[in-house]
Amino acid sequence: MKRINQILPVFVAGIFYIFCCQKALGQKKPAAPGYARVILAVDTKTRGISIPDDFSGLSFETGSERNGNASVKGHFFDPANQQALLLFKQLGIKHLRVGGGSVDIKNIEPTKTDIDRLFEFAKAADLKILYSFRLLNGNATANAAIAKYIWDKYRSNLECFSIGNEPDWRSYHLTDPEITDYPTYYSKWKRFQKAIIDSVPPAMFTGPETGSNYPVTGAKNTNYNNRSWTVNFADNEKGSKNIVYISQHNYAGQEATGKPIHEVIDQMLSAVFDTSYYPALYTNNLEPVLKDGFKYRMTESNSFSGEVNGASNSFAAALFALDYMHWWAQHNCSGVNFHNKQWVRNAPIYKDATGNFNIYPIGYGIKAFDIGGHGQTKPVKIINTEGINLTAYAVQNSTGLYITIINKTHDTTARDAQITLKQWGNYKKATTLMLTAPNNDVTTTTGITLGGAAISNTEPWQGKWTDTPVRSGKWSIRVPAASAVIVKVY
Repeated sequence: MKRINQILPVFVAGIFYIFCCQKALGQKKPAAPGYARVILAVDTKTRGISIPDDFSGLSFETGSERNGNASVKGHFFDPANQQALLLFKQLGIKHLRVGGGSVDIKNIEPTKTDIDRLFEFAKAADLKILYSFRLLNGNATANAAIAKYIWDKYRSNLECFSIGNEPDWRSYHLTDPEITDYPTYYSKWKRFQKAIIDSVPPAMFTGPETGSNYPVTGAKNTNYNNRSWTVNFADNEKGSKNIVYISQHNYAGQEATGKPIHEVIDQMLSAVFDTSYYPALYTNNLEPVLKDGFKYRMTESNSFSGEVNGASNSFAAALFALDYMHWWAQHNCSGVNFHNKQWVRNAPIYKDATGNFNIYPIGYGIKAFDIGGHGQTKPVKIINTEGINLTAYAVQNSTGLYITIINKTHDTTARDAQITLKQWGNYKKATTLMLTAPNNDVTTTTGITLGGAAISNTEPWQGKWTDTPVRSGKWSIRVPAASAVIVKVY
């Protein structure tokens, strides 16, 4: 006892000394030890939401149609571009929106040859095209003529038309004297729509391609009469038979340019996106669209606008994309089109220094969704008493039940999750596919694998499933920090 009494003061003093030194040096707290236990239960009996086959999409600028655009030799959209064609197929992309800011602010219109190459590519890649026309200082008659050209030649790969881009941003329509607010925009939009319908009576449309995701934190308020232009447009078009869905843009974290790498990564993996930012946009802008009887689609989307090297092109973007797509699929979204502006670092497909086309890490998240995101959503009950940053989603189809688990803990909060699946219906077997980066480093831009394999621009993806044992109707797996797993039970 005497010995303990002698040692205890020294031990306490040592701990106090270490604490003071860490505080003085501004050190971060050490990584959380051990692992967290999480229990999942999937309700396979409740009818969920059917995820459309063309849910996975990309969005490109109208300028990308043109020959030689963005230092591309020839046309990027050309069935002869075998690398781009294979990457679209590898990622499971079934929907392509062509529009963006360049549809309104570029003076060079795509030629018929440009349009031919685009739709030939779409046929080869089995894509549906959302094709955009100029509204800002545009020519309704010229739009109608091109709409007829597309309809007559390529209707099998055409989904619908769009007119204009992000009209709620005042900066976009300052140069057009006809557009000063929402009512003048809508009046002009209807006039341009009528010109196309007069030329192509069966034509279908989307709109308004709203730019602001207000009331998400940091977003600019562009509302008219206390409602977003998205909701105003849906209300005005209620009952219309010419609208396929309402289109909304969403850059969840707003602008990334100029932010530190760690801040962008932390935001991409923050639980706040799921618990606050997405619900705010859904409740205020998109749930009203559903109540008006329309579907909705995120036709231009990403974690942030702009780019930060080492963050926008990091493994964190893959985990973000996988979580983002599942969250919106669970909330009745008809699809997500990640914006692929040439060649920013948050674009899924990019042209490298040698002129070859490859994918940034965000593409791995899109591919992972393609594997586990076909079918009908099912509710997942998560018992996460330690509150680690983890999400889980379930989708059921004729081949089995796919459960996607995303462990977003990283840096000082990094903890593995020991997952126990206690309920999943009458399935008996389980197999897994891991999405990982070297050393579970969310900042890495290379070495990422899905099912142990990279996604190539020259050969089909070779990822492999790993069978895991099921005992007494229970199944368990360790999901490392900063990784994701797709579990197939069947």
